[in-house]
Amino acid sequence: MDAILTSVIAVLGTLLGSALTHVFQQRTALRAEQSSREAHLRQERLDVYGTYAAQLVEFRQAMVHHWICVHEGRDADDEVSLRRRSYELRAGAQQALFQLQLITDAPEVNTAAAEAFRAIGKLNRATDRADLDTRRESARDLIDTFVVTARRHV
Repeated sequence: MDAILTSVIAVLGTLLGSALTHVFQQRTALRAEQSSREAHLRQERLDVYGTYAAQLVEFRQAMVHHWICVHEGRDADDEVSLRRRSYELRAGAQQALFQLQLITDAPEVNTAAAEAFRAIGKLNRATDRADLDTRRESARDLIDTFVVTARRHV
């Protein structure tokens, strides 16, 4: 009788040990999967945010160069190509903005990104060089604000 009781206890102990091992392995696997997902999302955000900031800088430079061409007569022969380039860079920046909006759920990142894009898009409305310089500095500050805001969310 003692042998049967000892065998039953051994079997129950083995089953309990197996069940607990399964539970702990399942938890570990879930944590590893979640950690992997979070790391992948973080890397994706870094890529998208960085690409967007770079697009904004290029778009800003193109808009300033085009404004100077139109209003100050510099590089006047290139006006059409400069306008085309600013439109292309605007489209690229807007595309990057859409990607950013798809990958983040942080409203402050979306707001900072959209404000910078809008400010750069208004550079061509500057009335004179002083107004352009003010708008250009403001746009640069908004790009910096976007980067600082985005950094808190990666």
